[in-house]
Amino acid sequence: MVTQPARTSPSQPGGATPVEADPLINATGSDRFTLEQLLSVLDVRGDVPPVPVRALHSAHGGVLGGQQVGQQIVLAERVTPGKVVHSLNAIFFRPGNCRWPVWIDVERLADGRSVGALALSVRQDSQTLSRTNLMLRTRRPDPGIHRTSTPLPVSPEAAEADRHLRLIPWETRLATEGPGYRRDHWSRIPGAGDDPTIWRALLAHACEFMPAADVLAMAGLLTPTGEMLPGVTGLVLSMTVTFHDEVDVREWLLYRVSGLHIADERAASRIEVFTAAGELRAEASVISLLRQSR
Repeated sequence: MVTQPARTSPSQPGGATPVEADPLINATGSDRFTLEQLLSVLDVRGDVPPVPVRALHSAHGGVLGGQQVGQQIVLAERVTPGKVVHSLNAIFFRPGNCRWPVWIDVERLADGRSVGALALSVRQDSQTLSRTNLMLRTRRPDPGIHRTSTPLPVSPEAAEADRHLRLIPWETRLATEGPGYRRDHWSRIPGAGDDPTIWRALLAHACEFMPAADVLAMAGLLTPTGEMLPGVTGLVLSMTVTFHDEVDVREWLLYRVSGLHIADERAASRIEVFTAAGELRAEASVISLLRQSR
């Protein structure tokens, strides 16, 4: 992780209008935000890069990775009408500063009839915070050949409420804890609106935060309210997301989070997202830095 050098004020690329601070979003103090605030930040609009975006406040002062990936999904789909994100790979280089203007650059790599590819970079001035390569596809009627399904654990109604998912401002319920470092979470967002682009952004936002939170919780490194213990550092270095099929986050979805390898201050995790009928809709993999001072 490369730290951002100290500066007194950010400049705007190309003489563009600076992003005005939003007192409800760039607030000081708590890093807890509402679903309405998250939806407002994810609603990225702009045709000519660099596109200005807003940032949620964070406890560490940086720009949240889940927010960055969600914004890039929304912008990618809005600058390529008729296509939707199929998969993405994001790398986070530096934290940035959530109180400074944030911009997204867009590089068009391919634009065919059925496939598109973009490279999006989130930056502040000349410093890149993250870079994401996205593959897009057109929607085509297709009955499919094979879809993965799996038996699910207890129903959402029988699951208990989570307490540690503080950066996910909607209803989640802990279903089960499996062998090793595995947790199943039921999740639904009735207030997500009716835009499937925003749904995909919200799903990616959740996949960025869940793995590190789960590993830290099961390792006993979180407080009962979901805060990291003193001396503990947890952040995401990279993530991939694949959307296998349409997904409606307003309905109950099961996020199966599995810690695959946790060693050398790195945690590799996998997230599988199933419908209430057990059908696989999306999956993600996340590499996190987990560090505890001795």
